[in-house]
Amino acid sequence: MSPRPYRMDRRREITDETRLRIINAAREILSSPEGSAKFSVEAVARQAGVARMTVYYQFGSMRGLLEGICDSLAIAGGMDRMADAFRRPDPLEALDEFITVLMHFWESDRPVRRGLGALAVLDPVTAAVLEARSGRRRHGLQVLLGRLAKQTGRPKPQELEDAVDLIYMLTSFHTYDSLAGPKRDVDRVTAMIQALARRVLAQEEDDSHHARG
Repeated sequence: MSPRPYRMDRRREITDETRLRIINAAREILSSPEGSAKFSVEAVARQAGVARMTVYYQFGSMRGLLEGICDSLAIAGGMDRMADAFRRPDPLEALDEFITVLMHFWESDRPVRRGLGALAVLDPVTAAVLEARSGRRRHGLQVLLGRLAKQTGRPKPQELEDAVDLIYMLTSFHTYDSLAGPKRDVDRVTAMIQALARRVLAQEEDDSHHARG
């Protein structure tokens, strides 16, 4: 048997271990009280015990590192469950599941998410990465509320954008973090957000009735 496959597997294993160590180091920095102020490729390399060029080799750039952090958060936070939400035939049940998955995702590592949010205020690259990720959430809501409109006739076309914007705001990390605080658990906050989303949709229907009246 040729030793080449073994060497390649071992090299991949070492690479994966290094990548994970770098991501964990980055998350440790971001979750610290001064994380956003001291976050840099150099700081992450020091924390991980690797050379700065190793970070660039693994991720290519600061943006690549940030994308790696966000991907690791998504995996740990169970975002793979999101596909199940879109498979549900009832759009309201799909929206409830969408919210459930998101709330558990936000809860999974709140200190790191706070650090990323603070870093985004200081760093346009981080802001762009988080904005792109948020765009996926907005698109998901557009799909789900579009399905709801198609099946039930509401929200009306002229109301759809407002409904998406309101539920987009309700499903943000900032909203979750504020509602959860130090006392509410994720299931309680999930139920609150689901109820508020339903009220948004009901309000759109009420507004439409008033306009016709």
